[in-house]
Amino acid sequence: MLKSRLLIWLTSSCLMLCSSQALSFGADGHRIVVAIAEKHISSKTAAAIKAITADTDLGKLSLWPDTIRHLPTWEQSKYWHYVSIDDHERFNSLERHSEGDLLSALEYFRTQLQNPELDAQQQLESLAFLIHFVADIHQPLHVGRRDDRGGNKIRVKWLDQAKTTNLHRVWDSLLIDLGTKSPEEYSHQLNTASKQQIAHWQRATVLDWASESKALRSQVYNFSPATLSQQTIITRPYIVRNKPIIERRLLMAGVRLAGYLNRIFDQRPQRQKQ
Repeated sequence: MLKSRLLIWLTSSCLMLCSSQALSFGADGHRIVVAIAEKHISSKTAAAIKAITADTDLGKLSLWPDTIRHLPTWEQSKYWHYVSIDDHERFNSLERHSEGDLLSALEYFRTQLQNPELDAQQQLESLAFLIHFVADIHQPLHVGRRDDRGGNKIRVKWLDQAKTTNLHRVWDSLLIDLGTKSPEEYSHQLNTASKQQIAHWQRATVLDWASESKALRSQVYNFSPATLSQQTIITRPYIVRNKPIIERRLLMAGVRLAGYLNRIFDQRPQRQKQ
């Protein structure tokens, strides 16, 4: 009964989020990552996930962490969606946020899911957080500079739109143009990794994922050719240059999420019978 009520709550929360503009790695991005991952998980992992979620759509479940990060009981979780690191800093000597960050959250929820004795609510919440954060860490500005809060403080105009937005939102959602496709159809289009690529990507560590995102910032902040405006405009050349980058990061995130889940559930001991 507890698990059933929790699933209803999570699902309704995710449906509310889908109509919101305040998204972390926009809803489409998270759904695409999950759809790719589902094509690469093992049968044992799929069965373990089904036992946790009772067939709740994983795409919707992946959005839940954004619905609760501003609630008083989950206020701490707002720090888990990113890690702040300036260009000159290194991860091995980085002063980390006292409330946690994206790197520590991924490690924590991986450990949680490896414990078969967690109750139903803890398993479902841990799974939601983990699949969400694997996507987030592949978005370059979730491994962001402190001074501009991962691009959130950089005001830009998207093409010829009158309203301004920010650079973070450009990379969270605006570069991901589905057109008439659903996230599932778009994921099928992106899911072109070879067996060699899959094996290589899945060998990388979480710290490797973060380092890749940090390295991509030089391209994120490259607005050349410069516009003749005091305000930064996201131009067609910028979009053409960077859309393949975010699509590759979506693909890598999906492939790596599958590998991460397989390592957790394929090796997890069976729950002890009461």
